[in-house]
Amino acid sequence: MLNKHFFQEMKSVLNPNEKAFTLLEVLFAFSIFTTIVFFIIPLLPIIADTKDSNERLQEMEWEVFCSQAKKEIRIGSKAEVLSGRLVLTNNNETIYYEKYGSTIRRRVNSTGHETLLQNVAVVTFTKIKNTVEINVVDIWGKEYSVAVHSYIKWVAAI
Repeated sequence: MLNKHFFQEMKSVLNPNEKAFTLLEVLFAFSIFTTIVFFIIPLLPIIADTKDSNERLQEMEWEVFCSQAKKEIRIGSKAEVLSGRLVLTNNNETIYYEKYGSTIRRRVNSTGHETLLQNVAVVTFTKIKNTVEINVVDIWGKEYSVAVHSYIKWVAAI
């Protein structure tokens, strides 16, 4: 009878209970968990910092917008502000800068639609002699302003 019990015990050691976790499985799962946490923790501040990155992106877009506007204003033969739009004339082209939804768009000869600046709440164009001033307030409330002086004497509006 002792031999039978001994063999049954040996049988249970050879075929362990498959319903429970072994220490090796627990250690393996814990190592996977710690690896995931190790890589995610440094990303949390980057994910939470989206507002600052949006503001930095808006500032870069503003710089690109200013560069393009300065170039077109300085080579234009005439500039006018009509109905809240900046109208530039250069040779046979009429270029419009206008607010469209939450963007500032550029149109040439009343065709096309080129987005120049996004997330715009308010834009105002002001012309004083040979200078055009552009004031923009973005959707976060930050104000941007640029004054561009033309080196070419503009033709007076008729």
